[in-house]
Amino acid sequence: MHDLDSIIAFYTMSLAKFTEITKTTIADLVRSGPFALSDSEKDQLIRRLEASFDISQTAGASVKSDYRPWLKQRKPEIEFFYWERLKRYYLQKGILPPQVVATLDTVTDEVLDYSGNPAVQESWARRGMVIGHVQSGKTTNYSALICKAADAGYKIIILLAGITNSLRRQTQERLDETFIGKKSVFQKVAQEPLSIVRFADKKRFPAYGTSRDRDFSKAAAATYGVGLSALKEPIIFVTKKNKTTLERLRDWLREQNHGQSIQDPLLLIDDEADNASINTAADPQRVTAINRAIREILGLFDRSTYVGYTATPFANIFIDPDTEHEMLDDDLFPRHFIKALDPPTNYVGAARIFQETGDLKSVMVRPIDDYGDLLPLNHKRGLQLDELPASLLQAIRVFVLTRAIRIVNGDGRKHCSMMVNVSRFNDVQERVQGLVYEYIETLRNSIIVNAGLGDRGLRDPDFADLSRDFAREFASLDIPFSDVRRSLAEAISTIEVRTVNMRGGSLDYSQHADTGLHVVAVGGLALSRGLTLEGLTVSYILRNASASDTLMQMARWFGYRPRYENICRLYLPQRSYDHYEYITEAIEELRSEVQRMEQLRMTPSDFGLRVRHSPAAIRITAANKMRSASALTVAQDYSGRHIEGYALVNDDNINRENLDRVKALLAQLPRGEASGEPLIWRKVDGAGVFKLLREFRFSHLHPDLGRIDSRTSLFQDYVYDRLGAELATWDVALPTSQSGKPQPGILKDQQILLRERNAGRVKDGTYRITAKNKAANPGDEQIGLDDEAIAEARKIGGPFGRACCLVRPRPLLLVHLFTAQSEGRLEIRDPVVTLSFCLPSTEVTPVARQYQVNAVYRKQMLELAAEPDDDEGLLDQEAEDA
Repeated sequence: MHDLDSIIAFYTMSLAKFTEITKTTIADLVRSGPFALSDSEKDQLIRRLEASFDISQTAGASVKSDYRPWLKQRKPEIEFFYWERLKRYYLQKGILPPQVVATLDTVTDEVLDYSGNPAVQESWARRGMVIGHVQSGKTTNYSALICKAADAGYKIIILLAGITNSLRRQTQERLDETFIGKKSVFQKVAQEPLSIVRFADKKRFPAYGTSRDRDFSKAAAATYGVGLSALKEPIIFVTKKNKTTLERLRDWLREQNHGQSIQDPLLLIDDEADNASINTAADPQRVTAINRAIREILGLFDRSTYVGYTATPFANIFIDPDTEHEMLDDDLFPRHFIKALDPPTNYVGAARIFQETGDLKSVMVRPIDDYGDLLPLNHKRGLQLDELPASLLQAIRVFVLTRAIRIVNGDGRKHCSMMVNVSRFNDVQERVQGLVYEYIETLRNSIIVNAGLGDRGLRDPDFADLSRDFAREFASLDIPFSDVRRSLAEAISTIEVRTVNMRGGSLDYSQHADTGLHVVAVGGLALSRGLTLEGLTVSYILRNASASDTLMQMARWFGYRPRYENICRLYLPQRSYDHYEYITEAIEELRSEVQRMEQLRMTPSDFGLRVRHSPAAIRITAANKMRSASALTVAQDYSGRHIEGYALVNDDNINRENLDRVKALLAQLPRGEASGEPLIWRKVDGAGVFKLLREFRFSHLHPDLGRIDSRTSLFQDYVYDRLGAELATWDVALPTSQSGKPQPGILKDQQILLRERNAGRVKDGTYRITAKNKAANPGDEQIGLDDEAIAEARKIGGPFGRACCLVRPRPLLLVHLFTAQSEGRLEIRDPVVTLSFCLPSTEVTPVARQYQVNAVYRKQMLELAAEPDDDEGLLDQEAEDA
């Protein structure tokens, strides 16, 4: 079989010259090409090229302030050596489709233009942020930015590459490939040029102060012979976000100019910028020291640009300071620009997996519930583990099958990985690694003996399990099990099992470029942030994390899965899935907020304050503050949101009281207007709605509607502040079912058909109506809107339900009546009643209040903050690479 990847690179370079690329163009080029290919190889080649050229990417949105464009004027005088070399490398090797390279060019021009102009000699300091997606190509983006910045005149480039040795090393290797142009290693004889140098007419190399071998130290800098005097080429440092390392670099930079301000312009890129927050770690002083070192490094330069890259900005600069004034004055706050990137259309991200409409939700997600006795989420160091959960054994078998399927599809020499992230403790990780290894050896022996025996091989229970798993998971593929069976021995023969954590262990994909690395990676933090697992097909995760940044960064299964996204699987508890679903919605809202604020020409400060007041941000703030205090000061903003009363007290008497209060409100209203199924009352006095909200009892466990102290909830105070203005009148709706149980007595002359809620949970005295923290049906936010308003909502973009809230002329109260079933003992008899609220945008500035929080609320927030952000506190280890 031919090397189709090399042939694809050849045709990608040829097609890049065409002004219009159609399916006919691709087919004609391949069928008339110079390669002696079989018909099936030509067909496969055509399909892959069509898929590649069908990928597109939009430029995203941005908010900015104090912006003076300079790049367009300077472009004619800049020799874009590093960028043009990188662009040709991406295009001619077929690494990125032409449309994606074009967008990368546009976006990085924009970010560079927002940054300081290195040709301007007077002092300047620019601060910005780029919001990407987890595993979406942030490294690609900042590699291009680094190349362009170097071409434009930035002389010193510092890249803060996460907090682990493995991630720093991986990032150094990436920058070797895209910018440095040779292996950055200690011994000069091993500093061989990399393939990118072939894509330029001359050889130029930047200096580097870190290498694949080691992070920054003064001794290493002396060995490399680097300094800041008379720099002919830029110098780059790729370093961990480690207190000791950053202080060494700071001191070395200070010595280079004898304590005076450094005149050469600095670009400092902070990858995973949210992971240097002040108040997100159990030991705030440690993170404060890192932030201090970053600010001190910036302070050494007369001209500097700081760009933070993150996919999860909630817990970052927007939220941590105690006051809004502190937030805006912080030296790392992105006061000059925030750029939100859109991913390419082939990106596998949260929206495709965790949103209700996601096309990969049913394909990928496998909820698990059999781990509790063996691997409880809240286990301690030293856990005795003698066997693995059956779901993990199944996940391992499915991984072996995906490896065999990729061999059948011609991708047997590509990287193929499985992630097992079940504990933050290194000793438990190592025990899991041993048990995984033992099971793979069992499977290996079974395959060797039984794969060639046809149906007789199915008498072996382990081989029979493989056959059943294939039928269950991959029956829809156009591949018979007989083909997969023939590839199983090859598939499992090269699979390794490695522990990757702060004590060591690495995924050296670059050392297996020709054959592919086929690995089951067992770990914790080292697998939870930044590190890319190449060819990841199966993920198994058991972590008790609720914080948005921790959750999303664990999601190593996001990324690009060309030609194999349909065989990827994700095993996780239902509770974790529910958290992901909530955070996905919150992050999508944040992105749509950038887009909306761009249209309104608002600034990063406006955006920061808006995010700071959002419900998701308040929960993170509260979780961080509750470690050391019982008082909480917040100014919440619920505008454009649907707040659903999904958590009720599991007490029938309280439900009856709530129902009586609802009936009292409805009795005061005239006959409801029919709007399809729901009944709707328009322009209802807000005082009656507020009275119902104040008296209605939700569970204390509801973070917005539950009482935060003895008297009120966050949402109640928000409504109270606006009763005299924008929330003075409401629409009220009572959605019904077409075929539900009839319920008399709610309205004096009408029967109501009750909806059904059959997936509830009862725990700790609280009835959660659904596992997904929902009370309403999809589409309830549209009730009462006319066609013109719905069309306006569709134009807004982002989550459609939120857009419907934003365009409402008045707030909407939804009364939900339903029959209920639940896991656990449900004490409430039908009909069950709850409320939800759709609020339009607000013109009233949120008012900060201090709450003396009750014990229940404090316990919730402590649980939210309970997951430590490191593996056994090993982040403070010596800064030198292991």
